[in-house]
Amino acid sequence: MTLTLDPENGILDPCPQITPRYLSDLKMMFKDQQVVDEILKEENRLIYEIRYYPFRTSKSDMALAVTRIFPGSIGGEYHMTKGHKHERDDQPEVYYCVKGEGFLLLDTLEGEFQAIPWRAGTITHIPPMWAHRVINTGTDLLVFIGVFHLSAGHDYEIVAQKGFSYRVYAVDGKPALIRQT
Repeated sequence: MTLTLDPENGILDPCPQITPRYLSDLKMMFKDQQVVDEILKEENRLIYEIRYYPFRTSKSDMALAVTRIFPGSIGGEYHMTKGHKHERDDQPEVYYCVKGEGFLLLDTLEGEFQAIPWRAGTITHIPPMWAHRVINTGTDLLVFIGVFHLSAGHDYEIVAQKGFSYRVYAVDGKPALIRQT
């Protein structure tokens, strides 16, 4: 199977599944709940979307996901993906930043944390059992590709419960990592 990706807008073709993530889907991920509620009274903005293609074969099942994170912030906190950890403890993932700038946050949720600066061309291996989240700190669309085994599974609940060790805010117009207490 061969797919086509437009690197400027992150459109994958063919694409059998598109999952939009609106602010209402990510409400609890942002720190400033009052600002979230105020924005939701006016609009339910699209924060990011995932364009997904599963490669199913008789011997190995892989998947490709192209994620498009729109620029913006909520209460000074940059737009981000929901973040997840894989359900299987032996499953890594590879991310490739196609367009934009930001951070890839990696967190064991037990004390180890990394914030990897991201720009177009950055490729990152995500070790098994590390939660991961991408933050768009730029003024343009951030597009990245994730490649993983279909059996990896996604645990979003643990990230929602424990959260990442740091959040990324705009401080004096620049990204700043702020430790969570």
